Amino acid sequence: MFVPLGLLFLLSQFYRSSSAVIAIDIMKDLRLNARGLGLLSAIFFYAFALVQLPMGVALDLFGAKRTLVLLAFVGLAGALIFASAHNFAMALVGRALIGIGMACALMGVLKLLINWFPKNSFATASGLILSVGTLGVMAATTPLAVVVKTAGWRAAFYGLAACHLLIVFLIIKIVREKPVLAGKGVETVTLRDELENRPSARDFLFVFRHPSFWLIALTTYVRYGTYVAISALWAGPFLITVYQFSLVKTGNFLLAFPLGFIVGSPLIGHFSDRIFKSRKKVVVIGMAGYSLMMLPLCFYTNSLPEWLLLASFAGMGFFTSCGGVMYANIKELMPAGVSGLAMTGVNFFTMIGAATFQHGIGAFIKQVSGGNIMTLQGFIWGFRFCFVAALIGVAGYVFVREAKVTAL
Repeated sequence: MFVPLGLLFLLSQFYRSSSAVIAIDIMKDLRLNARGLGLLSAIFFYAFALVQLPMGVALDLFGAKRTLVLLAFVGLAGALIFASAHNFAMALVGRALIGIGMACALMGVLKLLINWFPKNSFATASGLILSVGTLGVMAATTPLAVVVKTAGWRAAFYGLAACHLLIVFLIIKIVREKPVLAGKGVETVTLRDELENRPSARDFLFVFRHPSFWLIALTTYVRYGTYVAISALWAGPFLITVYQFSLVKTGNFLLAFPLGFIVGSPLIGHFSDRIFKSRKKVVVIGMAGYSLMMLPLCFYTNSLPEWLLLASFAGMGFFTSCGGVMYANIKELMPAGVSGLAMTGVNFFTMIGAATFQHGIGAFIKQVSGGNIMTLQGFIWGFRFCFVAALIGVAGYVFVREAKVTAL
């Protein structure tokens, strides 16, 4: 089951990260300025975020597989509309539907991990799935740049839609909701058991009354918001505009973000599960490291040697992977029956962060630059804004509670 689930999250990561490479072509094709590009990229995350809370209830009430498949078909329709778009409004509709369709790509998988893995392996397992998904971010860098240069961005998305359909078919055929093999040391789960164990309205309200839910939400809002604003959108135009990189060279440099993340996710998850046996300490250290990796971009924006640019990008990817531990933290503070709602509640703020920072930084760059041309000063202050926001996330997580992580 890991293969189709990992592929679905990989696909989601590709969709959300593709804007950095196709940004310049999209701006020319649809006649967009920085603010319009920011909104087009952000609409994916706005739609993604708005689905999170009702989807969390659906995961707990109706199961992850059913919810995954239904939303995946919505995303497929969005991919086809986006690839066919010849105006800004049609492109917005396509990107929004992709966002809705991919809303369950991580949360549904995490809900399945809860069903299949013990508590003291959850952060490691979720870190592994995050690493696999990050291959999608990698595919949205140099490989996408080569395809776009050869066949255009529309052809790339039509091909992606075909892959999308295949993945949905594999999920329908292969994925099971829970272990149900009697006589194998695993409890058989009946429909009656599921109905009796469904959470109540009081359980759902408990999630939003917990102070740590809001502190974790704040931190994930600024962590993922700033990271996606830079890595999945504005780093591309920044390298092309300020450093005069070619499209393919830009894609090569953007690879540093997912490479750092793909190393960090399982490693940081393992440190949380087995070394520190703490969620809070790992996240605070990770967020502090993430903030420090932004400093070269804030103060030496246009004079960095290439190796330091790569190190800064890779370091941001590595340390931001502590976000997977936040899901383990909130899951362990909540009753098992509302784990889906708790994680999707946090994920709502994760995606709203991505939307508002991508959109907001675009408007900010346009305002500072004074027109439709992106300038160095716009990027400088955009990076500094992200740095301050990340520091707020560090401070907020200091006050988060955590459940004790037991060893095997």
